[in-house]
Amino acid sequence: MAPLSEETRAFRDTVGAFATGVTVVTSNQGGSPHGMTLNSFTSVSLDPLLVLVSLAHGTRTLDAAKHSRKMAVNVLHRRQQDVALAFAKRGADFPAEHAVLDPHGFYSVRHSLAIMRCEVFDIVTAGDHDLVLGEVVSFESSPGEPLIFHRGAFGGLDADALVPRGRVIGISDGEGWM
Repeated sequence: MAPLSEETRAFRDTVGAFATGVTVVTSNQGGSPHGMTLNSFTSVSLDPLLVLVSLAHGTRTLDAAKHSRKMAVNVLHRRQQDVALAFAKRGADFPAEHAVLDPHGFYSVRHSLAIMRCEVFDIVTAGDHDLVLGEVVSFESSPGEPLIFHRGAFGGLDADALVPRGRVIGISDGEGWM
């Protein structure tokens, strides 16, 4: 991989100011599992249930999702930093100790906070990535805190950062949030 230009590095640092959750996207190609850590995930639609991930061109996970037309998005628990790192190693073997082929036919990451099993709905090329829209065919979640990624480091939620039940976090006056 070529070194990043000064502008690219500065942009990466800038978008790193946005804290995100951490996911592992898994798929398979010809019975061979593939997966990668990413934070470019978002919910898109409630009708139908759609989510979106951004996968880099040339990755095995993107190739597998295109081939199988299936993927799972696994939202990692705060204590799964080791899992995030295991799936983040370029070219490494699939870290099978962290995943299981579930009864639905998807590779799921063990102990994930949430799992969304998807059929590929559409793929849109956007620069050096493909935006993969998945239609959620089944999902599950469990209690716990998510793993957070911010400015190149892992973390979690702080108790004092949580909004107490019943508190309003913003008031709309019709011209934006105060």
